[in-house]
Amino acid sequence: MDIRPINNAIEIDEIDLEDDEQCRELGRTVAHECVALVRQGVPEERLYEIHTLWGQPCRAIIHKYVGEKRLTGRHWRNLLANLGHISNAVDHISGKTGMSRVSFQKNEKGKPTGVFTNGELDWHSDQQAYHDSQRIVGLMSLWGSQNSQTAFLCTAPAYEALNSEDRSMVDELVTVWDWDGGSMSRDLIPSQKEIVRYNMIPYPKMECALVDRTATGRAGIRFPSHCFSHFRGMSREESMQYRAHLWSLLDRPDYIYTHDWTDGEIVFMDQNITLHARPTNVRDGDSRTMSRMISYVDKLFPGHGPADHVLYDGKKYDHETFAHMVDEQRRREFYEQDGAHYPESVPA
Repeated sequence: MDIRPINNAIEIDEIDLEDDEQCRELGRTVAHECVALVRQGVPEERLYEIHTLWGQPCRAIIHKYVGEKRLTGRHWRNLLANLGHISNAVDHISGKTGMSRVSFQKNEKGKPTGVFTNGELDWHSDQQAYHDSQRIVGLMSLWGSQNSQTAFLCTAPAYEALNSEDRSMVDELVTVWDWDGGSMSRDLIPSQKEIVRYNMIPYPKMECALVDRTATGRAGIRFPSHCFSHFRGMSREESMQYRAHLWSLLDRPDYIYTHDWTDGEIVFMDQNITLHARPTNVRDGDSRTMSRMISYVDKLFPGHGPADHVLYDGKKYDHETFAHMVDEQRRREFYEQDGAHYPESVPA
């Protein structure tokens, strides 16, 4: 495996993606380097297999609970259907948890098969409000990817360069999140906003530490690019001012790798201390089709599997309790949207 640095990322050559041991070494490398380009593609089934050599597949808690019908009722039917539209695109590998498409192609019923529109996407990471172990996304270009870009920003070098005052500050800060309606893209349609909301910020005032680490111990910043409420213990005005200052230290050319896609490539990227964005608008056609897989790295780094709790209001909530909280909120919104009285006695 040959590794070449490319502006706060690496490019990997001379690797056989059909060789399991080489792929395990790839996973160890990605976990530490955070962004890795491989200029070759594989069948989607193999992308899934590579990730599961690294660790358990990952799925957002509420997506998982709705998909497994552990959260049911009329108030969840739309989300269940919308999740089906994006997973049906990879039906040939059905049951492969963690896989989806991020294109805006439409199926035979006219429903989009991807999570996002073809417009620009602001900086974000997957499940950004969740306190969790390191997760890795593999983003693979299938077809129609020419003339599109994805930008990647691993925050580890910026964290290492912080002065002592900023380092002390960020080490102590806790981010409080709130759903902002989907500001990461002005073009999200309602079904996509619903998917993104329950992937990222399913409940207001979720929390996580501003500083996070890879499975190899590399520290960086889980920057609140959107859906930011405030830092715990600070006013919103103070929080916004410090957030702007922090972004001025991160948003620098030396820290950003912008990839010009061609079909048949994969970029593997960390989600804990790394942001990504789509700076290009590919509205002119619906052909751009990307495959996406996400997993933990706990097979390579034991003990780095999924967390069993969510952080909210300074406390830990197990997944069952958290899912019940989200269910009650969703039920209330559903009844209020219909102008009906919320039945407080409805069982969970």
